[in-house]
Amino acid sequence: MSRHTGATLTSSGFLACMIVLTGLSSYSCRGPEAAARGPIPIGVVAPFFTTPGEGIRRGAAMAVAEINAGGGVLGRPLRIAEVDDEFSPAKATLAYQSLAGKDRVAAVVGFAGSGAIFAVMEQLSRYGVPVLGTGVAADRLTEMVRQDPGRYSRFFRVMHRSSELAQVTTGFLRDFLHRELGFRRFAILVEDDIWTKYLRDEWKKTIAAEPGMSLVFEDTFSPQTTDFSATFRQIAGSGAEYVLDASSRVPSALYLKRWAELQGPLIGAVPTGAGTRKYYEELGAAGTGVSTVGVIPAANNPLSDKAAAWHSGYVKRYGDPEYTSAYSYDAVYILKQAIERAGGGEPAQLSAALEKTDWSGVMGRYQFGADHQPRFGPGYRAINMLQYQEADPEGYRVIWPRERAVAPYKPPAWWKGTIGAGRKP
Repeated sequence: MSRHTGATLTSSGFLACMIVLTGLSSYSCRGPEAAARGPIPIGVVAPFFTTPGEGIRRGAAMAVAEINAGGGVLGRPLRIAEVDDEFSPAKATLAYQSLAGKDRVAAVVGFAGSGAIFAVMEQLSRYGVPVLGTGVAADRLTEMVRQDPGRYSRFFRVMHRSSELAQVTTGFLRDFLHRELGFRRFAILVEDDIWTKYLRDEWKKTIAAEPGMSLVFEDTFSPQTTDFSATFRQIAGSGAEYVLDASSRVPSALYLKRWAELQGPLIGAVPTGAGTRKYYEELGAAGTGVSTVGVIPAANNPLSDKAAAWHSGYVKRYGDPEYTSAYSYDAVYILKQAIERAGGGEPAQLSAALEKTDWSGVMGRYQFGADHQPRFGPGYRAINMLQYQEADPEGYRVIWPRERAVAPYKPPAWWKGTIGAGRKP
């Protein structure tokens, strides 16, 4: 696949491509011979100074630093060229075009939020540079790869997709919250995004199909929403016993503060930011009782045997991981393995090598299926449900699925409801 010269990044502070140095002197493309002797450039595209964006940047940087400290890849160091796309489809497209055409990167890691990545997908067959998506969950992406591989096969997802979150959270909803704990009346509160709407629809199907369950409140909020007081008063008035939430751009602490103040129904499903030190610092004891999917590997969420050590190392460097951090870290190591297998960073050979991935990362074992989605389930990646049980940065415990649970469900001290067959918590 030939490489075209991409659109030049111009104007607006975003459009300057920032080269992040990894202990090396300044580098510029000087032709094939110089490139063969110099660093291997990889692109990182993310919305800077946002929860998912900083997770992408730091996760990738951590892996690159480790790899370079160990001698690089095929005797060459990796170098990150990163661009801020500001969640903008147009800027994400320009970023990919410039990184692929001008900077001649081996691959691009990142992208957060499903809006930006769909515009980039239409550029893959033209530029041929693989994309390892580490912050995009929409199932449609892997459907595109499966349905039209000639056009989209340069896309590889290195994270969970919406249907996997749905599989875990609908099981939690039906088998644990309803059948085991006895909750019947549910509310749904999700941010306006493709992947969150997918979750919402799957939750609604599960509630409608299960005898004894009912949906008593539903709301979709804008990423610009800052005041949730009225929403939680409405939820309380609906008679809901449990709120299923999902957020991406909006930090969950923003709306969970209102939830804690009003001491409403129990809550938790996919609240972005939960499980981090920042969450503890903002909510403390008021945030206890919240449940969340566990996609941040740690000692209290051992998704792999590398989880605890990785989490400790990341915290020392950057502070709290985000939900994109470990995926972005693993993506760079997957890319390293592919470059070694391909004998270099040429995109056509690299894409073929990525299809043969078999890497045990901090999130679990990665092997790509025909749709370029990493396998999910026993022996591969897993997602646990955690609950914030202690007012401490490490206060999360795995509560579901049963085979991996280490603690029972624990409502907040102020909650006056019942669990199970009339049994007090």
